Amino acid sequence: MTRMVRRTIAVAVAIAGTALLPAAPVFAHASLQDSDPAANSVLTEAPTSVSLDFDEEVEPSLSAINLYGADGAEIEVGDTVTGADGSIVKVDLPTLDDGLYAVVWQVTSDDGHVVDGAFSFQVGTAVTGDADALIDEVRSGSDGGGALEFWYAVARFVSLLGVVLCIGGIGWSAATLGGLVSPVRLARLRWIAVVLLGGGSIAAFLLFATRADASSLADAVSSSTGRMLLVRAVLTVPVIALAASWSRHTSTAWRFVAVLVAVSLAVSCSASGHPNSLHPAWLWIAVDMLHVLSIAAWLGGLAVLVLADRSQLAEPEAVRPVRRFSAVAAGAVAVAVATGIAQTLRLSGGLDDVTSTDWGRLLLVKVMVVLAMVAVAGVTRWLLHHDGPGSLRRTVLLEAAAGAVVLALAAGMVGLAPRAGAPSRPFDEQLVSGSTIAAVSISPGRVGTNEVHILVTPAGGSLTAVDAATARVSLPAASIPVSPVTLVDEGPNHYSGTVAFPRAGDWTFDVVLTIGSETILLSTTVTIP
Repeated sequence: MTRMVRRTIAVAVAIAGTALLPAAPVFAHASLQDSDPAANSVLTEAPTSVSLDFDEEVEPSLSAINLYGADGAEIEVGDTVTGADGSIVKVDLPTLDDGLYAVVWQVTSDDGHVVDGAFSFQVGTAVTGDADALIDEVRSGSDGGGALEFWYAVARFVSLLGVVLCIGGIGWSAATLGGLVSPVRLARLRWIAVVLLGGGSIAAFLLFATRADASSLADAVSSSTGRMLLVRAVLTVPVIALAASWSRHTSTAWRFVAVLVAVSLAVSCSASGHPNSLHPAWLWIAVDMLHVLSIAAWLGGLAVLVLADRSQLAEPEAVRPVRRFSAVAAGAVAVAVATGIAQTLRLSGGLDDVTSTDWGRLLLVKVMVVLAMVAVAGVTRWLLHHDGPGSLRRTVLLEAAAGAVVLALAAGMVGLAPRAGAPSRPFDEQLVSGSTIAAVSISPGRVGTNEVHILVTPAGGSLTAVDAATARVSLPAASIPVSPVTLVDEGPNHYSGTVAFPRAGDWTFDVVLTIGSETILLSTTVTIP
């Protein structure tokens, strides 16, 4: 192992160690934490606005909040604006009558991912309809962007492949490996790289703008992901200039510009994905940039060797450049693996629940393919030192094909969340005792603090007053004793409050009502996932 490779591995290990440093939580997909009105809430007075609070900052220009009435008709609302900070978006509402309403929202998080959701709330104490049916009705016309997500992933793959070929392919062809390939094939490689880079980046930008429901391309550019995709497309121009002036004997200025463009391409990839949501962002963008550059150095060189002439590889003069590439590729693999491990640990928070997300499952597939690539690379290196470059064609072709699969998996992973959002299951049920009905809603129905609404219809009708109402929770399976829930009288027979579920499980929820001389106990089970 050369001194350069040993130093590269040492640096790579140091980079991987950054994953173990304390850091702020990361979600890498905005997740709704709270809303006002709360999901499934029953309000005695109509709200004047809808406010959504997420666990990370979102792009207000690429956010939408829509309101629908009980009949499924959309109600015109104000413009979406930022709230107290960048993680809050809100819209003003017109005067609302009593009834059931559905809120359908879509936001774009800092890392460019589009997330959406819906919930209902009710104005007035009369039961007015089926909230789940209303939400299904107003969302039935949307496929959730599934087709757009697929083509967006395809465009990201094409663009990423263009980046790899422009950085690594053109780089190696201008360095030591260019003499092994015919000028015609090298010219084809350069222009294919340019087309993939430009076409894929422009397509990715337009699909991102469409998926984020941007009202204009300017809104898409206002987001970090949109800007980076556009920068990547614009960088096609200097890449064309460099490719057109390619020569094996290049000037220092040409090489400086080439390195600057290569780094810019890598940054455009890193600053338009998951690293942009990590803290500190600059550090993780730099780590991912090294990851992209090392992958480009490895796979780009393989692309050049795939095009190499058999006769040229068999010549003694081919030994030195191929061995130089082999040494650099070994260091690039070390950096790629180390930076990949660092990002995986940082994004997923550990490997315990890696299979709980699509991102984690794709990661495992990617790891298996990379391990196969490393094994093939080992065989290639053995053949190089024992049989010479002329024996490498099949293993290099296999290694390059596996590299294309890795890029496709990486492009797919960019659009997925590394961590599963906090599981929730809103509770909405009518409890009956004789002729007394208590409509109980608990949202968002997850571990932590939840909002409770209780609407009581006594046996004598809604005009019969409830003298007192109390609630309590317990978790017998975990020996958690009864804990009272503080309720506030919100109006005629309407109570609200908060309840904290410290852990998941099937919680017993009791409501005790005092109506005249009668005390009524209503009990149910609330499942917290």
